[in-house]
Parts: sequence; C-alpha cells; structure tokens
Amino acid sequence: MILSTPTPQCIKWRSDLLDGVSPQHVGFYRSRLDELDREKGYVAANTWLRESEKRIKIDKIVSRLGSMSACVKREAERLSKKNINTALSWVVSVSDRLFYCDELIAELTADKLESWAQEKSRRFEMSAKSKQAKFRDDFFDYVKNQARVARALFNSWDDDEKLAALILRMYTPEWWKRQAKNQYRHVENVRRECGQVCYKESAYVSRWGIQRFRRQKQNNRAYLESMEAVNQYEQKFLLSQLAEKSISNPIHCKAELMVRVKGCQSLAVEHGHDAYFITLTCPSKYHAIHKETGHRNGKFQAFGCPTPRDAQQHLRAVFDAFGKACSNKGLHYYGIRTVEPHHDGTPHWHLILFVDPKQATVILGEFRKQAFKIDGEEAGAKKHRFEARKIDPATGGAAAYVAKYIAKNIDGVDAYGKILGTDEESDLDTISSAERVQAWKSRHGIRQFQFVGSVSVTVWREIRRLKDSIPETFIDIYNAAKASDWKQFTVLMGGMWAGRNQTVKPFYESLELNQFGEPKKCVRGLVSVTAEYVSTRLYEWAIQRVGSVSGLELQEAAKPFPSSRVNNSPPPDSWRKINVVYM
Repeated sequence: MILSTPTPQCIKWRSDLLDGVSPQHVGFYRSRLDELDREKGYVAANTWLRESEKRIKIDKIVSRLGSMSACVKREAERLSKKNINTALSWVVSVSDRLFYCDELIAELTADKLESWAQEKSRRFEMSAKSKQAKFRDDFFDYVKNQARVARALFNSWDDDEKLAALILRMYTPEWWKRQAKNQYRHVENVRRECGQVCYKESAYVSRWGIQRFRRQKQNNRAYLESMEAVNQYEQKFLLSQLAEKSISNPIHCKAELMVRVKGCQSLAVEHGHDAYFITLTCPSKYHAIHKETGHRNGKFQAFGCPTPRDAQQHLRAVFDAFGKACSNKGLHYYGIRTVEPHHDGTPHWHLILFVDPKQATVILGEFRKQAFKIDGEEAGAKKHRFEARKIDPATGGAAAYVAKYIAKNIDGVDAYGKILGTDEESDLDTISSAERVQAWKSRHGIRQFQFVGSVSVTVWREIRRLKDSIPETFIDIYNAAKASDWKQFTVLMGGMWAGRNQTVKPFYESLELNQFGEPKKCVRGLVSVTAEYVSTRLYEWAIQRVGSVSGLELQEAAKPFPSSRVNNSPPPDSWRKINVVYM
C-alpha cells in the first residue's frame, strides 16, 4: 500500500528544508514531491528530497546573489553534472566573495556605497570608542575583527604607530569606500569563472567589467574637470589640463617608453650586446578556457580557479627565481617586460632582454629552467611555456618589436594616430582591444610595463622639470634628459648596472604628519653623489573645487605664499582642510 499523504511532521520538514529557495525553484521541488507522493508515496518523495539537499543548498545560495544569480546558476548546473560536491563548494566560495559586510558587492551603487560607508564608519567609531574606554584587549580584538571583515590588507599589528593610523582611517567613510571598491575585483573573477571572459563571449574582461570601466573613466573625467590646482602665485589650472601634460596621457606614456627602449638598444649596439624577444606563459591550470575549442579547462577548476593576479604572481615568482640565479652566477641583463592578457584574462609576459653574447646561452638556459619548474612536462608546455628568439638588428631591432606591444596595450594607435589593425587574440580592432586591456589591467591591478636593470626614471622626470639656473654638477645629465637621450643619460648616471651607486638620486623630504599621524614623504629635488642638491619642486599647489575661494585669494598679492613647508610657518585656518601637494 502506497502512503501518498505526507504527515504534518513531514510537511513541516519539507517547508523548513525549502525555506529560502527562490520561488521558481520552490515550484519545481513541490511539483516533483507531489508527483512522487502520488506515484511512490511520501517516503520515497522524502528520500528524493533528502538526496537533493545539496542541490537545494546551491539554489538557496544562488537566490541571494541578485544580478549574479543567472550566470552562477548556469555554472553550478554545469559543475553539478560532474560532481555535486564540487558545485556546492564553488557556490559557497562565490557567496563568500560576493558578499561584503553583509552587502552584495555587485549591488553597491555609488549612492548606496556612500550611505553604507557613512553608516559603517559611524558604527565602527561608536563601538571602538566604547570598547576602548572599558577593556583594551576587547578594543583591539574588535579592530582586528572589523579589519578582517573589511578584507583590509594590514599585517602590522605589532606596530603601534601603524595600528593607530589604521584605526583613525577606519573612522572615516573614505576608508570603508576604498575597501569596498577593491572588492569589485571579485565580481569580475566570478564572471570569469562562469565563462563570461573569453574569445567567444567578451575578450579580456566581461561585459560588466568593460561597462564599469567606461563609467569610471567618465566619472574620473568629470572629477578632473570640476577640480583645479592653484599655486602661491595664484596661477590656476584644471586637473584635467595637468593630467594631459602628465605621464597618464597615453601619448606621453608611449613616447617615454619608446625613448627608453631606443636608449637601451643604442647601448646594446655600442657594447655589442644581443637582443632576445622572450615570451613567458603560465601553466595550463591558470587558464580558464581553451581558445581553440571554447571548452572549460578542467585543471583550472581543480586548482581552485586562480585569478589573473594569481597568474601574475606566478610569473613574477619565475622571473624572481631567474634573477636570483643570474645574480649568483654573475650574469647580467637589461631590457623591458610587458604584460598582456590571453583571451580569458590570464596574463602572459613578453620581454626584450639585452645580454652579452658570451652569457646568452647560460642566461636563456637558466630562464628556461625556471619557466619549466612547475608542470613542465604537461601537454603543450614545450610549445607555449617559454620561447626565445634572437632579434635581427636589420629588422629594426628591439624598438621595432616592442613598439607594437606598447601601442596595442595602451591606446591601439601608432605615433601618427593610425589604428594598428586587428588584435589576433580578441579579433577586435586595436583601439577596442586596447580599451579592454586597460580595463583588465585596472580591474586586476596589474602593472603593464617595467624596465629591468635600468637607471632611475624618477631622476629623469624630475630633472626635466628644471628650466634655468642648472648647477654645473647636474648640467650634463639635464641636457641629456631634455634632449630625450636615454642612452647618454644612462651613461652619465653610472651605467646600466649602477644600481644604488647612481650619480644622481631623488631627494625625499619628510613632511609634517598627515591627519592619521603618519609622516609624509615627498620628492623635493635631486642630490648628487657629492651631496650637491637642486630643488625640482618650485611650486606649492592646493587642490580645490573650481570657483572656490582659497586661502591664497584671501592674501594680499604682494605677500609671499603664506603656508609653506619650506619656511615651516603655520598655515592659516582657511588652508587646514585643503589638500596641498608639490608639483
């Protein structure tokens, strides 16, 4: 006899188990239970429901993910076909990452973020001060717990000064907003795990990621247009005007990179060094999706879904190990490293290294050895993991090689503003692909270009600020920098491997404490090995909203700048809340 009518206890158990499941999924479970009750009895129906408990947990978690629910649900269903435990574990990790201080990260709009941060800072200050007045241990435990909840990267718990500065920061809404904005990276990583970052869907970053990047650029531009800098001579400039003149301008960024590369190439030719173009990629487990087939990479899921930052950290570890090995063997090299993403957001490196021909075989062999230390025997490793080829000077040398990578990863146009063509990895024109690369770099916090074995670019930038009255000690280096002659500049600075023994170094001045009790340092000039000094920061600037009445405008025009870190005079009250910077 089939017992088709469930008992009251059974009904309650079912309701409790299905509590929290989204309405559309509850409908499926109840329909199936009714069907099994009629055909096999409520005991069999309960057995089926108990066996579906993990799937129910997945549905409960997914139903809380808001706009992320659809893509996470599809990925969970794909994983559950292979292993329900894997699917449940992944969904739990997604929920842990997407919820931040009881708020869903993807739903934190600008207005909601502002009010949320105000409330968090207010509650933290009230609770912290209350605990501080009672028990010191409870106070510090509370601070540590709140920093952990906020996912703050802070490890100096034994440093009283740094800890005090952290607490003061946590009293401000800006600190909480900054921590929250850092969590947007998790949204992009989850979408990447769901297959939304790939050649067939959206190369380099997800559609959500590129849309958010565009909105952020618009907001940044609006902010720069609304703020101005004013100096002691009452000269005013929009921040957007100053940004156009800085290295943040793609045109200036590309120009400086190319000047430095050409200078390195000229040095290599002069010393008879060979140039090698090297490509370094990650093991298979760092790649989410196969480009050729569009299929998911099983190793990626098994390895814990490593992020692009994890992959970048692996590449850095390989290069660091290579550098230490070369240092121990007295091997020298110099050049430039560039980073760009595969279609699924996994980074890979292109390097141009200049080496002594007598050391080339050993250096390349050591690099290859480090590249293959992890998963060196896996399929495809020999073909893709490490590739080095000598650059023929007759083809334009290293500068010609690197020019393409610099342009296509910054703005996608050459020196004449012409589109470079089609990006092979994404099948987009280079302007569109460059925008996506910039969004990828920004979202994951990855540094695109880095010179290795080079002299200080800070000195180069600082000395180019000078206009006249250049001290004799600095005149030759100044002339080389103003003439954009990186080769001569490097020679005068002590050579490519001068290291800490450079002829000229930046001079940093320790300024007064900031609002969090920390000493501030700022580049004020340059100092030579003979201890001669030249100031490169001749103006003191205040940042204010366009049209604001500043402390400067309240002073008589004939008077010198009233609040200076040079004469150590106390600033007037009108300047106390204005951000003062050197430029």
